[in-house]
Amino acid sequence: MAKGANDVILRDRLQFDIDGNGDTSLVYGRIDLSDYVSIVENKGLAIKEVRFQLRTATAATNGVWPNLMSDLTPTAFTATYYESYLKVFATTTAYELIQDVGIASPNVLCVFEKQSTVIADPTAGIGMLAVDTYEHMAGTPDLHPEGYDVVTDLLIGISLQNCTNDQLKSKTVEVDVMLIAEPKKITQKDLTQMLTQAQDL
Repeated sequence: MAKGANDVILRDRLQFDIDGNGDTSLVYGRIDLSDYVSIVENKGLAIKEVRFQLRTATAATNGVWPNLMSDLTPTAFTATYYESYLKVFATTTAYELIQDVGIASPNVLCVFEKQSTVIADPTAGIGMLAVDTYEHMAGTPDLHPEGYDVVTDLLIGISLQNCTNDQLKSKTVEVDVMLIAEPKKITQKDLTQMLTQAQDL
């Protein structure tokens, strides 16, 4: 979308750890919007666009997130079916359980999901028989022209499961976030609408 005359571009880089099993329990990073939002001063942001970029610290792959997120070593396969899951979302409400988060959840702006599947032969040296990957951004990243009004900091939630690729497990990795937003005056009508949306399921 075209950048509006009053739009600001905000960027942040959040780090999170993946354990030796390829998992990350739901964690949050906070995008500090205090320069732009204040209920007392009737200041808010209309967030028009949210973009995520997942990054690794692996120089050999230029930091590019792997398409297949499970282990790719044939001798490591002990089963015939492996699935890996990743979810990243932007919200103004902290959820306790990742499975409760969807685009219809109150105060969730967008959800990015990635899944990869490996079908393998556990016989030593045979390895992968088939692979599949899927990713989807639920909730358009372009909320233009009105945007999504916020009066608090923005939270970025992240969770992974079974991401045993050597580029991921036991590593500290990153997600880059870019926001395009427009500062605005928040009226009582805007606050009422935000409250109504937060309770709407």
